[in-house]
Amino acid sequence: MTAFSCLRWFVFALNLFFWIAGLGTLGVSLWLRFDPAVADYMRINNGLENFYTAVYILMAVGVIMTLLGFLGCWGAWRESQCMLVCFFIILVVVFCLELACAILAYTHQETVKRYIENSMYDTVYEHYYRRPEYTEIFDRIQTGLECCGVKSYKDWLSSYFSSEASGRSELGIGAANYGRVPQSCCNEDGLRDYPADCGKSFDKMELYTYEPFLHTKGCSEALYEKVYSNLDVAICVSVVIGALQLVGMVLSMLLCCWISSHKEDDRKTGGYYH
Repeated sequence: MTAFSCLRWFVFALNLFFWIAGLGTLGVSLWLRFDPAVADYMRINNGLENFYTAVYILMAVGVIMTLLGFLGCWGAWRESQCMLVCFFIILVVVFCLELACAILAYTHQETVKRYIENSMYDTVYEHYYRRPEYTEIFDRIQTGLECCGVKSYKDWLSSYFSSEASGRSELGIGAANYGRVPQSCCNEDGLRDYPADCGKSFDKMELYTYEPFLHTKGCSEALYEKVYSNLDVAICVSVVIGALQLVGMVLSMLLCCWISSHKEDDRKTGGYYH
């Protein structure tokens, strides 16, 4: 096998990897965009535009990389200079998009975390039980992520739900150590031992006595981990792919120049360069 054939097959294999990686990137971005827990939270909080911007960029990268892999494979197989040049140009665009996406996602982690906490506190303290749409969505979040409150179940002690709904505001102890929590805070033990009124009847004693029956993790931490554990994976994958894309840029131009050079020799000598 000649050096030219080795180069052509290597470029073909590299682009086949890009095609598969593009499908994988598209799958991860679609998961982040349409995951039920994240989607529920976004329905009541529309201030995370930067997060969705990163996801949309990642989605675009996935689509373009899938097309890119096809162009590169076809260009290498058919020895098409036109397709290899298109491949190079699109590869540069994709690399820039991936870099922007990675920077945006990484630099806004703390901003996203703070916003999640603040907006959840607002929901727990002010909107839950007062507004049905907030109540329904936050119940789904607590059930789906197996969490309770913002930082912990104790956040419900200062909520409208715990004080007004339980009738303890007039006694002046709604924000002390007594107060109930939504049923969606209950774990399997709580639902088993209190099948009808788990959480709702937890105002007879201090709330910490019911801790074995509750999810102990806060929902801000649970949602943040769910979002960024997958986004970190996507960023790491993008970095690896980015390095391969730099190699792809060099090799595609090398192959393109090699094809041009051998075509010129072919015209002069009547030979064939395979």
